[in-house]
Amino acid sequence: MDLNTVNIETGFLWIAVTAFALLFVLCIILFILQMRLRRKYNRFMHGLGKVDVETLMHRYAEDLQGLKEHVQSKTEPRIAFLEQKLPSTLRNVGMVNYNAFEHMGNLMSFSIAAVDDQKNGFVLTGIYNRDSSYVYGKEITAGISNKELSKEEKEAYGRATKNNS
Repeated sequence: MDLNTVNIETGFLWIAVTAFALLFVLCIILFILQMRLRRKYNRFMHGLGKVDVETLMHRYAEDLQGLKEHVQSKTEPRIAFLEQKLPSTLRNVGMVNYNAFEHMGNLMSFSIAAVDDQKNGFVLTGIYNRDSSYVYGKEITAGISNKELSKEEKEAYGRATKNNS
């Protein structure tokens, strides 16, 4: 045997041992990483019982599709119906408190106007004095009252229609 051959064989042996040691260290690192991943997976799956994540995701997708169909078939027509009715609701309200008589204090009398978007509705006025109270109602159609409006009633109507002009 030649000395060069022995040195080459020894070199190959060292290379093989070093490669084996590196592979062994890599295997240990991969094993540790795999164990951490398994722990995270087990924490993720905890509480799901015998159902796997794929089945659970399919179930969620079906539930989501059912919810989408419900919204489209039931809720959207209902919203459209309500939006159609909204202009004819009495949603514009104005109120004025005042003293109807000089000797009365505390702004006990009032006028309230309630109208829809087409300015149809009513004005309700309550007059208070020490001996009695009176309540009057006046109909409003297309912005015109069926009876003459007082200054306070006009103010309440103006407040109700202020944001609806």
